Amino acid sequence: MTKTRKIILFLFTVVAVVVLMFAMSTTASAARSGDFFYTDNGDGTAMITGYTGGGGDVVIPSEVNGLAVTSIGDYAFYNCTSFTSIEIPSSVTSIGQQAFYGCTSLTSIEIPSSVTSIGQQVFYGCTSLTSIEIPSSVTSIGGSAFYGCIGLTSIEIPSSVTSIGQQVFYGCTGLTSIEIPSSVTSIGSSAFSGCTSLTSIEIPSSVTNIGNYAFYQCTSLESIEIPSGVTSIGGDAFYGCTSLTSIEIPSSVTSIGS
Repeated sequence: MTKTRKIILFLFTVVAVVVLMFAMSTTASAARSGDFFYTDNGDGTAMITGYTGGGGDVVIPSEVNGLAVTSIGDYAFYNCTSFTSIEIPSSVTSIGQQAFYGCTSLTSIEIPSSVTSIGQQVFYGCTSLTSIEIPSSVTSIGGSAFYGCIGLTSIEIPSSVTSIGQQVFYGCTGLTSIEIPSSVTSIGSSAFSGCTSLTSIEIPSSVTNIGNYAFYQCTSLESIEIPSGVTSIGGDAFYGCTSLTSIEIPSSVTSIGS
């Protein structure tokens, strides 16, 4: 065995041990109620951290062993491919990153009005998700939140949201329309990259910044109006928009990326 192969094997072993230790510590610190794992927050509330049920239509409880469920933790339902729908209780205020990552059979989910933040990559790769309603209580949507949700055809962003993070709708190839509220001031890098079915989009006058690759490879985009409030347009923002015949850049723009 060569020295390089020995080093690679050693590194793989180290990574495997670290992952195993993390999994064991997570399981050890979590309690269980029915099909759900949870952690006690120490203030009369709990966070859902895992699931062991059979999938299908899943209802997350509002209470576990006398504790109010107020959050869904990071990776809580990671790659639960048997889910078809999920009901989140009104007691939940936050959904952690990658909470529903890779739930490829998930077709619908209702987010209650109690939720104020949606973490990064929450619905990443939920390819069967066709619609979702984001409540007006949500103020922030994490990066790559709906990355690769190819089943989404339309989505309404509430006026409580002030920015669209990077890669939020990256690769949502079924998305044909989207309404950006006037509360939004910036569109992150690659926010709509690869949304090949998007034909038009209206950017509100509140937006001042359009990030790099924002509409990269939106091949069906035929028209877009950049408002006079925009001061910067990132590099390759409209690269590959082969159906776009013209675009007017306002005099307010002071920088355009390469």
